[in-house]
Amino acid sequence: MRKAVSFFFCFLLLAASGCLGSSGTPAGARPGLTAQDLEAQKHEAMAADTLDKAMQLFHDGEFLDNDAALAYLNEAVQLDPNLATARYQRAVLLMKLNRWDEALTDVEAILTIKPDHIEARFTRGLIRYHNLDYPSAVKDFSLVLEQDDAISEAFAFRGSCYGKLNRFEDAISDYTKALALNPAHREAYYNRGVAHMKRGDDNAAVYDLTQALTLDSQSMDTLMARATAYMRLSNFAGAADDFQRAIVLSPTDSGLQALLGEALAGSGDFSGAEAAANRALILARAEGDDKAADAYAGLISDYRAKAKAAAEAKAATPVKPAKATPTKTGKAKPKSEPKPDKRPPPPAGKRP
Repeated sequence: MRKAVSFFFCFLLLAASGCLGSSGTPAGARPGLTAQDLEAQKHEAMAADTLDKAMQLFHDGEFLDNDAALAYLNEAVQLDPNLATARYQRAVLLMKLNRWDEALTDVEAILTIKPDHIEARFTRGLIRYHNLDYPSAVKDFSLVLEQDDAISEAFAFRGSCYGKLNRFEDAISDYTKALALNPAHREAYYNRGVAHMKRGDDNAAVYDLTQALTLDSQSMDTLMARATAYMRLSNFAGAADDFQRAIVLSPTDSGLQALLGEALAGSGDFSGAEAAANRALILARAEGDDKAADAYAGLISDYRAKAKAAAEAKAATPVKPAKATPTKTGKAKPKSEPKPDKRPPPPAGKRP
């Protein structure tokens, strides 16, 4: 997983938990309650009603009006601090608004009230992942999987934590489990490919990154990762193709042109490499990046020198003579050798 946290799974959970609504608060007062109990019951009912108003703004995985929804959720939590559903909804909304510390406060309050609240546990793992606290995030995702080992995102995020901790074997294992649950999990393929590269298994990396590209052919990160793996495997044609696809996505990136030049030079196409480096030079000058422009000018000179050396080496290579035709016995025999005269000698006293 890259640094940006996907909210897709969170919002699925959000939608499901939103259906719980008022959490079963009774509508009427029960006999034998004290005035304090009656007041608490009233607040619980009001909190549930306010939560319902917030959820009426929820549609297709998000709130239609974040400010209005947050105001309702704040009111619901104030009326009933133990209303876990309201706190969870507010935590996810706060995450979307990049208010991560406030979201963490809510999910920790939920886990104090309901330690087995799986959605809150998963969300705390996401927040800890975002905060780069990977060991703690691993603990949360592991607890989620102890409760339900069919959550592909928990495996995927724990695998990402393992990758950040350089535990690549564990990361690959978790990505594999995530893919078994969700074969169309693009991020799991991408991240497993990167983990294979970190371990030096570039062939496995190419396979995974190719699968990721079948799910998203426009992913710049995936194209660049596979191109890097191809370069390490000396598959310069494959790398050049990926760099060219990346250039289509980002045509003004001078660095991509320079990388294309390296791939073409690796395959011996110094003319193509020089042309790519020249395009990189033009783009760098247009960007006002003098340092990069100087580097690309150096590449152009280098490719010209290599092209010249290759041409001179080819010209200096002697032409090999034609091979002699071998005989049945395996010995070479010149083609111009005359055939022996097999006729019998003439009789004595007669001339031929």
